Amino acid sequence: MIDHPGLMLRIVRTLGITLAWTVVAAVSAVFEHQALSAAGVVEPLSPRMLDHLIEAVGAGLLGGGLYIFVLRDRLRHLPYFPAVSVMALLVYVIIGAWKAAWPAWQDPLGGSFTDRMLSLQWLGHYLYWTALMGGTMLMVRLSDQYGNGGIAHLDGRYFKPKQELRIFMFLDMRSSTMIAEELGHARYFQLINELFQDITDPIVHSRGEIYQYVGDEISVSWPLRKGIKKQRCIRCFLDIRAKLRKRGPYYRDRYGIKPTFKAGFHYGEVTTGEVGLVKKERIFSGDVVNTAARIQESCNANQVDNLISKELLDLLLQEGPLPAREIGSIALKGKRSTMSLWTIESIAGDTTAQ
Repeated sequence: MIDHPGLMLRIVRTLGITLAWTVVAAVSAVFEHQALSAAGVVEPLSPRMLDHLIEAVGAGLLGGGLYIFVLRDRLRHLPYFPAVSVMALLVYVIIGAWKAAWPAWQDPLGGSFTDRMLSLQWLGHYLYWTALMGGTMLMVRLSDQYGNGGIAHLDGRYFKPKQELRIFMFLDMRSSTMIAEELGHARYFQLINELFQDITDPIVHSRGEIYQYVGDEISVSWPLRKGIKKQRCIRCFLDIRAKLRKRGPYYRDRYGIKPTFKAGFHYGEVTTGEVGLVKKERIFSGDVVNTAARIQESCNANQVDNLISKELLDLLLQEGPLPAREIGSIALKGKRSTMSLWTIESIAGDTTAQ
């Protein structure tokens, strides 16, 4: 079992980058072949195509993997253009070594390092890989912007409303009003921003889709099967709780508090669709959304940090045991009937579900 947080997701992203770069390389090979043919240089396409594909696969696995596994976490805190500038400098060093220093060492008669660095051929290679890396970084950031369900904004999946079974988690910071009054608006905003950055990875690694940010509250959604698999939805919250406990000393020293969150879980049928023309947004309409919010609001009264409906718990237990404790049948605000609620206390050896 893969237990490194988000390892499988990072591998998938690296393979996706490699595939995209391979497609670009194939198109580039065709354009180069056509340009040379137009200039009167006749040569077969297949050797040039093979060279481009081998180069793209190697660069995708090594360069794409380096970005996803190492550089992305360090650069994503920067705005896009400064991050691209840093990457362009790194590409300059790599292409300089790959396309100038190494060939000059292998074949001194073919040109010195300086001559190669000043050639149009080297400049073309540098601009090509810088543009490819910049485009890749943009697509990764757009994917992060729209969450794990971002592809649905492009494929028209929700152009027409459709019925779905979904899990919802409403996550809210405890004592937020009092904390805001103590810190003031500017420092409180800074706190919320840091907290949201810290809890993003557990959400992404659990395949969750961030639905909304409302003040200090986040609503997260999973398609039913995806959220049930490996108990991802509840493990998402447990991973968030573990991460904030680990980061507790930092928040205590910086803000004088140890932030904690409470969460409510429920599932049911919703109508999912896109609204708007200029700023499209996907919305979920259904009683399950309001019910999950009401469940979260009951955490304080029951002195727990998470509550889950019995209906959802029964599905999760099909994937394996959980240390669940029954809270009882609770009358939720705005609901006529009571609902059986349970709380998940801990899972030994928690790791982010893949």
